[in-house]
Amino acid sequence: MSVVSIGRLIDLSSDILIEVDLSFKIRDKNRKASRYLRDGVENFLEIFPEKYRTIVEKLLYGAHRTFQPLSIRVPVITKEGGTSVFYMRVVPVEKGYFVSLKPERQAGLAEEIINSIDYGVVLFDEDTDSIIYRNKYASRFQKALPSIVLSALEKIRNGEGIEKSLEISVDERVFLVHVKPFRRSFNGYILLFRDITGEKKMQELMSMVDRLSSVGIMAASLAHEIRNPLTSVKVLAQTLAQDLSGPRKMMAQKISRQVDRVNELITKLLFYSKPSSSRPRYIRVSEIIREVIDIMRPQADKRGVPVEYVSLEEVELFVDPKDLQQILINLILNALDACEGIPGCRVRIESGMSDVFADTNHKYGYIKVSDSGRGIPQEELERIFYPFYTTKEKGTGLGLYVVHKLVKDNEGIVEVKSAPDTGTEFTLYFKGREVK
Repeated sequence: MSVVSIGRLIDLSSDILIEVDLSFKIRDKNRKASRYLRDGVENFLEIFPEKYRTIVEKLLYGAHRTFQPLSIRVPVITKEGGTSVFYMRVVPVEKGYFVSLKPERQAGLAEEIINSIDYGVVLFDEDTDSIIYRNKYASRFQKALPSIVLSALEKIRNGEGIEKSLEISVDERVFLVHVKPFRRSFNGYILLFRDITGEKKMQELMSMVDRLSSVGIMAASLAHEIRNPLTSVKVLAQTLAQDLSGPRKMMAQKISRQVDRVNELITKLLFYSKPSSSRPRYIRVSEIIREVIDIMRPQADKRGVPVEYVSLEEVELFVDPKDLQQILINLILNALDACEGIPGCRVRIESGMSDVFADTNHKYGYIKVSDSGRGIPQEELERIFYPFYTTKEKGTGLGLYVVHKLVKDNEGIVEVKSAPDTGTEFTLYFKGREVK
């Protein structure tokens, strides 16, 4: 066996080291193997009790076919003729297998520690261009793992630095990756990575909350300043209306009515900008959702738009029930408007527990309100929660602003996805728990 081969096995925390060819013939072994195993054994399968040999053979064939490392606990016949449980690690190579065996009492604790951490641990061999070790966390991302490794190494080779944190995006998930060179018996890298998709999403949504809060405060301040000159405009318009007649009198009266309309909008904005009076508590959301659907049913039926509710699991969310009712009414009204004149358009509401923010201190539940209507252009998505922003001819632009404010007042987060001619999906996240 070459020095490089021995080195690879040692670096996998091996104890007994064996090189096996594709016919399971033992080609080489280290001194510790000679001390533990029976003398004269040439076939690797013969180190196991007879009833386990077929099982081990199938597992080895499978590992070589997929070219994936194999880790199992197996009974091994010792030098004294008895059996002892060993932790076996198999690394398939082109001409056979590299095997490490370690008594279970020695290997178990280290393996349990590595597999219990919330970081992926990967050992990449640059010589063979393959992953030769991954822990349990890393195995959860089996499909994404090759892309994570290759993307991280490409950044390193392009001079983006070594031993620094890298953000790698794969299939709409974001991973924080640390790479360290491994230069001992072979050339390679150790990669530590963690899924930070939930954290990134939380940061983005909280950034939007901060921006919208600033816009709301500014709008409320402007509203106070605008009210005084508006009052003067109305008094002047009413005075003119008394002194004029005919079309000019009608114009003065119209000015007065428009001032009243602006005043009404400002009054609403000031009301929504007041400190929160929300009293969130854990409530069973299915009851509120069904109640709101019943309230909105006449409008939905009048427009010929079906509204369906799907509960993937019964959940309780931490939210004020009257606030949730107002939020859902506003979102369903928006969905019905988006369906106007679109044949076959539907509104769907869904609730359940979420894994989006699984790494945060609290579990979150969600409610989705989606439609298959006209959708929202990408350039408008960032502005839809701003006060007075609307694309409707008779809209006030306060409906979604209210939604955002009430969600925030209840310590929640609102997310929106949309595309023209595809539909829109609003997702509300609140602290939640599953109902047993």
